[in-house]
Amino acid sequence: MISKYANKIKIKKDVYAIFNSLVMLPIFVNEKQCANILNGNIDNLTNEEKTEFIKAGIIIENKEIDNQLLNTLKSAREQYMKEHITIMYIIPTNTCNLRCKYCFIGKLNDKPIKMEESTLIKAIEMFNSHLEKIGEKGTIFLYGAEPLLNFDLIKLGVLYVKKQNYNIQFSMVSNGILITEEIADFIKNNNISLGISIDGPKEITDENRIFKSNNKSVYDFVLNKIELLKEKNVDFGLSITIAPIFLENEDYFLNWISKLGVYNISYNLLHFTTKTDEWKEYYKKATKFIYKSNKKLFDQGFNEDRINRKYDSFYNRIFKFSDCGAIGGNQITVCPNGDIEICHGYWNYKRKILPNINQIQSFSDLFDNPEYIKWSNNITLNKKKCLRCPAIYICGGGCAMQAKDLFGNEKEIDKPFCIYTKGMLKNILKEVYDDNIN
Repeated sequence: MISKYANKIKIKKDVYAIFNSLVMLPIFVNEKQCANILNGNIDNLTNEEKTEFIKAGIIIENKEIDNQLLNTLKSAREQYMKEHITIMYIIPTNTCNLRCKYCFIGKLNDKPIKMEESTLIKAIEMFNSHLEKIGEKGTIFLYGAEPLLNFDLIKLGVLYVKKQNYNIQFSMVSNGILITEEIADFIKNNNISLGISIDGPKEITDENRIFKSNNKSVYDFVLNKIELLKEKNVDFGLSITIAPIFLENEDYFLNWISKLGVYNISYNLLHFTTKTDEWKEYYKKATKFIYKSNKKLFDQGFNEDRINRKYDSFYNRIFKFSDCGAIGGNQITVCPNGDIEICHGYWNYKRKILPNINQIQSFSDLFDNPEYIKWSNNITLNKKKCLRCPAIYICGGGCAMQAKDLFGNEKEIDKPFCIYTKGMLKNILKEVYDDNIN
């Protein structure tokens, strides 16, 4: 019989990839063969062909094989990822020196709140204790608002972790405006992974990234900081949001990035915060662009994180349980006042669903909280519609916050991300097919 997880994707004229979406071992056939196999007409297959389809999970002996496959994946997730927090977002301050048009954090309060040192140290100690318990290393993401508006706290946290010799690394996304020689040296000397937000050439960046208090060019400021980081030999990358104006100038952007000489980049897909249908066309165009960018820039030595996550899942045969630490409850976020959220997108919402970090003794105190359980269970393997999707293997579930903004609930499917993931799977399968026939 044919597995209920058997799927097909048309690669080109009279070429289809068929595969079990929970196994992802594609076999390429013509249209007639594809129809026959998926309809269960397998008598004409040779023994060798049947063996290949059985190995790929397309032909199964009985329904129990499907159940075992799904249960095996769920068990693996339970064993390795449940209550497995390896990411902690720290929001050092609630303020920012920019007011970017596409920011999904929400309107920031003009009254500054900076995280207290005692709150940061408690969060670090609790995080380290949890990491030691699960035997993993962890990452603290310094996020915002603009984290460098509280650089003194960042210094304290980084040096504290270093002194204690904790198995924790630091990562930071900054708009770059406040970087000085001192900050650049500190980032380099302490191996902080740094992403600088910039969205392309001057007119593209300045269209959406604007100062809070003046009309000066953000691009000019950031470009000067990028040159400073280069001079200091700081290892950094670019965090690039794909705004609509960006997609109207694709080749212009690709020529710009080729000349800039920063080879680690990460594209951010636009987050839609209000109910609209504009996401449909945007995600189609953004998906095509990301793939086009990778095809053009990869041979020049560029490394783009978002598409690499899909390639890594597919080629290394790793089922992607989550594409974001919040999905599955594998991260927490500590707000400037110590309040805890799971998703870092919610730090400015003041929801107070979870306790303050100063009110708990360990991360274990979170695991029975309904809010944490909701995020922990919010994975593709628990959604019937996702189980029918051909791209579930490389997906990871998208953004729950965007699902709520567009469709009313974090448990809903992030349909824009479906467009991206399905598009990338088709592109990858085309590559595999072309490699096989060449």
